[in-house]
Amino acid sequence: MELEFKGNRIVFSKEPNKLDNLAMQFSKLLAKYNIKHIFLSGYIAILFGRNRASEDIDIVCEKISIEKFTRFWDEIHMNFECIITSDLNNAYYNYLMKNTAIRFAYKGEFIPNIELKFAKTDLHRIALDNSVKVVLNKNEIPISPLEQQIAYKLFMTSEKDLEDARFLFKLFEENLDKQKLIEYIDNLKISLDEAKSCLGWLD
Repeated sequence: MELEFKGNRIVFSKEPNKLDNLAMQFSKLLAKYNIKHIFLSGYIAILFGRNRASEDIDIVCEKISIEKFTRFWDEIHMNFECIITSDLNNAYYNYLMKNTAIRFAYKGEFIPNIELKFAKTDLHRIALDNSVKVVLNKNEIPISPLEQQIAYKLFMTSEKDLEDARFLFKLFEENLDKQKLIEYIDNLKISLDEAKSCLGWLD
């Protein structure tokens, strides 16, 4: 798999899996309604070829009005269904506006599914403003900055998360902004020495 870097864009081609197809279709619908969004968490490593199982895809989007959400909700239900609630107002006011995610899957299915939530932290807002545009088979998938993603995976500390961090660091080491990575690591109060040891970061 050959990755081509163009500024803040990563362009590549591969045979898409079920998660990739779900991500591309859902991202296209969010973009249609000009809803700023990013993909993050475990799917990022899978997107770039890490072979591990996952049943969901995490997306953070900007906080939007009920009017815009209604238009998006009506169209998304042509092919998807919310597996948390069938009520639009409940989804918006009792879930999204209370910083709780809602989940969407293809109609009649439960997995894989999309976990969608509004941005609620400074890290989310920074990621939305500094997203990396991944172009997979000519389909755009905006993701959180790789430096932030690696640092956050280190912060999570589970073996699966640490392996994701190592995978991304090894794959993108020559293209990472190491100073930004250090800043994210510091902001998350992670020991830099321990982070470097975990990632195999030698310089």
